[in-house]
Amino acid sequence: MTSYKNIDWRIAALGVLAIMITLAITPMSWLQLLANLTAVALLASAQRWPILSGLAMVALFVFISGVEDARGLAIILSAPFLVSLIAMVGRPRFAAGIAVAIGYISSTSPFTGRWIPNDFTSVAVYVVALTAGWWGGIYLRRQRLQHAAHQQQLRNELEERRERLAQVLHDSVATTLTSVVMRAETLALTSIDNEQARETAEHIADETRQAMQEVRHLLHFMQENENVSAPILNRTIGEQIAVTTRPLVSHGFIIEGADSARSCDWSFPPGFEQVFTELSTNAIKYAVPGSVIEMRINKEEAGLRCTMRNTVRAARGASHLSSQLGLQESRSVVSRYNGTFNAHRIGQEWVVEFTVPEQALRC
Repeated sequence: MTSYKNIDWRIAALGVLAIMITLAITPMSWLQLLANLTAVALLASAQRWPILSGLAMVALFVFISGVEDARGLAIILSAPFLVSLIAMVGRPRFAAGIAVAIGYISSTSPFTGRWIPNDFTSVAVYVVALTAGWWGGIYLRRQRLQHAAHQQQLRNELEERRERLAQVLHDSVATTLTSVVMRAETLALTSIDNEQARETAEHIADETRQAMQEVRHLLHFMQENENVSAPILNRTIGEQIAVTTRPLVSHGFIIEGADSARSCDWSFPPGFEQVFTELSTNAIKYAVPGSVIEMRINKEEAGLRCTMRNTVRAARGASHLSSQLGLQESRSVVSRYNGTFNAHRIGQEWVVEFTVPEQALRC
């Protein structure tokens, strides 16, 4: 069974508008106005309290059958809508009972001893209206349930398809990366006389293992939690610096100042791996090939200060390389944890500095 948690104020507004229009055309007594407003309130609350509203409407019809001055067209017409609303929230049998009770009470008057209707034509028309309201409520509920089931089926199919694609992606990427690791390790073992080639092959193998780990982490994240914007990588500062400097070294750059951070067991807040990816990508794109890149992490009283400095090449960098983050987003990530971020050019050097408060670091 499905019921709404809130009162439908749209129905209340339409009911009050109908009463105001009626007042503008024909005047009504205070008793009629009170009875009409009561009927509107019952309609507005029927989806929240269907049984209570139905019983109250029956009591209202009993009241107006004994007090003719309170009878009004708005009350008579509200009954089919009430029956429809009750049926629509999953109470068709109760709605049918309410329709029978209201139909009988509206055509008779136990207070005057009239137990049999004397105008069967009017009774037939009203019964048709009540029946139409009852059937309409059942139909709308069936349509709503079918739509909800269809939407759920689509979500299930999309989830199954996503899991299948993720599994295929994992198998394909894992196979390819495993092959790259084996070839790189073989190249490192056979390049005994070429120290630079051996180191490059070892870097390729390390980077490939790291890429495989991140792909598995991402796929696991996609299956477990689809509402979070990005997976959180649990890297220490030393591991992060190692991951950042490997592609720089493999591209021929000389890294200085990073050794002091490799033994640090703290971790940056979530999202900082993207900041370092952006810094590394920018260095590859714009730094002079084979130049020195200075990367330092210093402990200060308030936290950590990270500095990256490189010489900018005169020609335009490789535009096809991009981390898809940007310096502005990097600044936003750092600011999110009450840090500061500055990127500026000093002569022929590009300098990026950012600070991280100690309370934002993870142990």
